[in-house]
Amino acid sequence: MNVNSELIIKLRKERSWSQEELAIAAGLNLRTVQRVEKCGSASLQSKKALAAALDINTQDLNSEEIRMKPCPVCGSNEIYQYGKYFPNPGGAMGETLLPGLAGGFFAAEICPCVCHGCGYVRIFASEEARKKLNASKHWKLVGA
Repeated sequence: MNVNSELIIKLRKERSWSQEELAIAAGLNLRTVQRVEKCGSASLQSKKALAAALDINTQDLNSEEIRMKPCPVCGSNEIYQYGKYFPNPGGAMGETLLPGLAGGFFAAEICPCVCHGCGYVRIFASEEARKKLNASKHWKLVGA
């Protein structure tokens, strides 16, 4: 199954772990970690082991493509993404779209997606912006 290898690499490096250290923490073979990071593919068992070692939910390792499909309005799988997350110089648009999450030195990065079938637009916030959610006075948790 496809996994977000960029996230795995990012989280591993944030912990200053080598691939071997991640393999040990996850109880996996070094070659498995190398393959997952290079190819973006893992078995469900490996995906669960990596998520546990990185202290994240298994679903967080879903590839970007998987998380964007299908459209929640019409069910279409024909979703178009604007490149990757794009920077938001000055934070003006990010502050408009994500109040309280885009301020400060780091501006929020966003990634828009559009459904070809119905035109539904989704905007994904960067990890930096999402880290600010719990402490923000502007956002409240709903549907937990």
